Amino acid sequence: MNKQLIELQRGCKAVCVVILEQHSKELDQGIIMDANMADEYLFARTLGNPIFREKLDEKANKYDLTYFVIRGISEISVEQQNRYIGLVKDREFGGYNIPNNVILVFTLKTQEELQKLSKDLYHFCVVAF
Repeated sequence: MNKQLIELQRGCKAVCVVILEQHSKELDQGIIMDANMADEYLFARTLGNPIFREKLDEKANKYDLTYFVIRGISEISVEQQNRYIGLVKDREFGGYNIPNNVILVFTLKTQEELQKLSKDLYHFCVVAF
């Protein structure tokens, strides 16, 4: 994992990082969410705020740099992957804006799974293995 390359993405708009899942534990000050989270759980908050909002805001306010790790992106369908495009492209999800000091990270189990990523999502990815 190229942590220096990952950290260079701080403050960059419309970009995410792809790493191997085994390295996700090396990213301190982050929260981890499974990519296959059902919509009813993602949006199961008042005013449509996603379920990860409170934890992510807490970490972003506490640390200079925070990671939002979405685990197993290649294990869901292309259509389900594409629901994360707005999160990356606009840094927004269900009316919630991702703080500027948060780096979005997607994980794969193997390098070969990179081929399973949605072409539309891959367009915004920096591969850091």
